[in-house]
Amino acid sequence: MIQNLSFIEYKLLPIVKKLKITFIYPRFEKLLESRLELTRSSGAKKHLGDFSMPPALGIPIMTALSKEKHQINLYDENIEEIDYNDNADLIAISFFTPQANYAYEVAKKFKAKGKTVIGGGMHPSLMPDEAVQYFDAICVGEVEAVWNTMLDDFQNGNLKKIYQKELDSLDSIPFPDRNIFTGRTKYDWEAKLIQTMRGCDFFCENCIIPAEFGRKFRFKSVERVINELNVSPITGDYYLIDDTLFLPQRECRDYRTKLFKAFAQLPVKPRIFMSGSLNTSHDPEFLKLLKDAGVINLYLVTGCDPYSIKAFGTNGNQFFDFGIDFVKRYQEAGIEVYMSVGLGFDHQDQSVFDRTLEFTRKADIKTAEFYILTPFPKTPVFFQFQKENRILHYNWTKYNTANVVFKPKNFTEQSLLDGYIYCWKEFYSDVSVDESLSNFVK
Repeated sequence: MIQNLSFIEYKLLPIVKKLKITFIYPRFEKLLESRLELTRSSGAKKHLGDFSMPPALGIPIMTALSKEKHQINLYDENIEEIDYNDNADLIAISFFTPQANYAYEVAKKFKAKGKTVIGGGMHPSLMPDEAVQYFDAICVGEVEAVWNTMLDDFQNGNLKKIYQKELDSLDSIPFPDRNIFTGRTKYDWEAKLIQTMRGCDFFCENCIIPAEFGRKFRFKSVERVINELNVSPITGDYYLIDDTLFLPQRECRDYRTKLFKAFAQLPVKPRIFMSGSLNTSHDPEFLKLLKDAGVINLYLVTGCDPYSIKAFGTNGNQFFDFGIDFVKRYQEAGIEVYMSVGLGFDHQDQSVFDRTLEFTRKADIKTAEFYILTPFPKTPVFFQFQKENRILHYNWTKYNTANVVFKPKNFTEQSLLDGYIYCWKEFYSDVSVDESLSNFVK
């Protein structure tokens, strides 16, 4: 106890200063900035250019870890200007690949003013040798395991260049402190992001999850997830960000069944958005479980899963019809489908554009987006394209799924880009913007 220390011992205790920490979420080139051709399509423009959401979970989790001891500030450069005269002791920049070039410039400007700048997020975790050149220190992987150590080392003048450690348990992750976003009125959709698991033993060609979080499934306890929902009154939208939750492995199946049964028992039912692929179950019992739990929307990603390959490939009529039936079953259960369609895969050819639009019409899809295959660092397709000398450049700003950054197999670069623009324009020529965005409430 401090009262039992001698005066000399007391004077030798380390002085713990309350730090001023400023988090920065750098800007990234939104799709409309890349594709000005789409400004004449009001529906595409709304989805591509004007829609904004708060940063992902990293910053609110670091806020939760820091707020009791330190003073916290945030600049989200996508909706506000960064004040480079900020008097913070420590600048922390969290970013994913399309933000990397901007993040490096922000770091340079603050370091030129004598600030200590640390980096973390998806891109530093995947490209640490590159990222570490721009920062005084970086976090690789799970920030929750090292954040307090980084702060202690900074205060003690012993900051290391790289911090990396895997969490022993996902239940040790603090509940995100979303109050960091309070007062920012420029977000169009403020869904509360819920993470239930990390890691995946699949190795899909354009997925970063195994590279960032490992190839072993790790789950939060269902009790922990429910407690996170109950931290504040259940209101608004909740987005389950883990599409891996709906993989066919038994451990995923058993976990999600228990999770959705727990959601269904809550006295106030949350509005849940979930993500998955055509591999996701669509049997009546499962759909009833989802509906009882409060699921109102499925973010359906197509591209590299086995069913998508067959449905949108050149000889996939049987699976094309399977996909339409899949969507119809969700719609009949009262769950809307927001479709995200990947274009430019090696198993596709020029027919994929009209085939995609035929699918969205027959399935009565009201909300859709289209993305160009992008070889994000450390994904299987990244290594494949490197080996085949098919990557055109490493200008990360253009790795935002609206640019062709590789040599396609069955398209020219221009024909792939033209087909992408064609899909956006054609889809939103038939769909009401208000109807398309009706599920997304602020």
